[in-house]
Amino acid sequence: MMTIQDDEGFEGIEVETPVGRFRAGRESGDWNDDEDYRAARKRVRRNMAFYRHVWTYLSVLGLLFVLDVATGWKGWWVHWVALVWGVILALHFLNVFVFDSLLGREAERRMIERELRKRESRGH
Repeated sequence: MMTIQDDEGFEGIEVETPVGRFRAGRESGDWNDDEDYRAARKRVRRNMAFYRHVWTYLSVLGLLFVLDVATGWKGWWVHWVALVWGVILALHFLNVFVFDSLLGREAERRMIERELRKRESRGH
């Protein structure tokens, strides 16, 4: 086992076994260092996190519904869980798909550019 950084842009640990060669690390090529690529990857990860949240919401609520029905609907409590978690899920949706341009990285970038322009105009 050895830590490597090769000419192909790989940086990490490489393990050679009789079965084959395994690598753990990251590619450090130009495509991975590109700011547009990193921004797109971050956006996709945020979207995927929301979709995983939806799947978890539906799965857990389905199981809780079955549990509520199996216990004879005593108290009928599953709708409260669905309501509270649904509000949280709606906020997650707004954060990922609606408010990102208002409060996300784009807004931060615009504010930084505005601040830099102010500093330039003041002569710094």
